[in-house]
Formats: sequence, structure tokens, C-alpha cells
Amino acid sequence: QQCRYTTPAICLNATCANRMKWTLSREGCKFVDWQRVRVQENADEVPAGSLPRSMEVILRHEAVEEARSGDKAVFTGSLLVV
Repeated sequence: QQCRYTTPAICLNATCANRMKWTLSREGCKFVDWQRVRVQENADEVPAGSLPRSMEVILRHEAVEEARSGDKAVFTGSLLVV
């Protein structure tokens, strides 16, 4: 999940040979706020001598800008392997 606009490599129309001139049609788009954050285990839950594990989380819609460094949070969502 890249969460960004990317241009296609080739037009899906079989008779079109367009490979370079792409324009974004804003009328057919839906833009949403999103934020990528890295979350980490609490230091008090990590066994002695171990490093805390971390993972990236994508926040969308009303959750954007709600998490701050040092906050403790519970996340509910879908785990995607990329």
C-alpha cells in the first residue's frame, strides 16, 4: 500500500499506445488524509536485554495527527504484509 498517486505504465485501452502523457482527472478521484507512523512496544513490556519491536502503521481519516511521540495507543485494523 503506497498511499500515493502513481501513473500507469501503459494505457488499458488496447488501441492506445500512450506510455508517457498522463493527466490526473480530479473529478473521478477521492482524496483522504493519511499518515504513516512507526509504533514500538512499551519499554516496560520488553524482556531484559531485548530490543523493542516496531512496525509501521498507516493512519487514515480522523486518526491523522492524533498520535504523538511518546503516546501509548491501541490500534485496531488489518495487518498487511508488503
